Amino acid sequence: MKKVKPAEADVLLRLMQMADAPHSLEAMQYVVFQFDFQEYEQFIIEAPPGSIRFNNLIRVAQFYDELGALVEGGVIDPDVLFEIFPVPWAKVEPIIQGMRRELEWPDMFDHFEGLNRAYRRWWDEKRKRQKLAGETPPPAARPKVVSPPRPAPPRPVQPGARPGTPGRPGAARPAGALPARPGPGGGAFRRPASLVGSPVAKPVARPPVKARPKAARPSARKVSKPKGKGKGRKR
Repeated sequence: MKKVKPAEADVLLRLMQMADAPHSLEAMQYVVFQFDFQEYEQFIIEAPPGSIRFNNLIRVAQFYDELGALVEGGVIDPDVLFEIFPVPWAKVEPIIQGMRRELEWPDMFDHFEGLNRAYRRWWDEKRKRQKLAGETPPPAARPKVVSPPRPAPPRPVQPGARPGTPGRPGAARPAGALPARPGPGGGAFRRPASLVGSPVAKPVARPPVKARPKAARPSARKVSKPKGKGKGRKR
């Protein structure tokens, strides 16, 4: 940034006071953050002359038109001005062009438009200087290559071990066969080979054990009455 001369400093301070006034600050906030019209016909219907939005647009355009006149007249250095006041010409250009056509006013806010051309040139040069003076960006990180997991080496099978159970001696057993279990009647039941390993396979229910009959309890002894007792004696 260039050094500011005393005369330019006084002008800048006055301009900053004008921009910080409540009505100017409100108008600038509206244009920068809320203004989204792309067609003049739509704008003039929704924001007719005399409305708050119309007055905010005219206030901002008039302020930058005056700045453009000061820059063209050599009163202030544009490099110093652009560091403080960015130029929002791109947002309001369609509306101002529509006003020029309707009002037949071809040079309406022309200093504002000329100030924008100087601002674009200044910004392009500043961007180039920042890229040259700045540090080189770090290299992009390379994506990590994830190697597939290596298969585990097979374990040595001890002699005499059956398949699927290394290190455990025993005779090989066909797949799906289960050892016979003794049943209640001395028989055996076996799970079918087709259901081995199935999540719905259930063990075969054992037949119910017949209950042993209960021994009959001895009945109460009958006490026999002696003969002749209980009868009346003959007199």
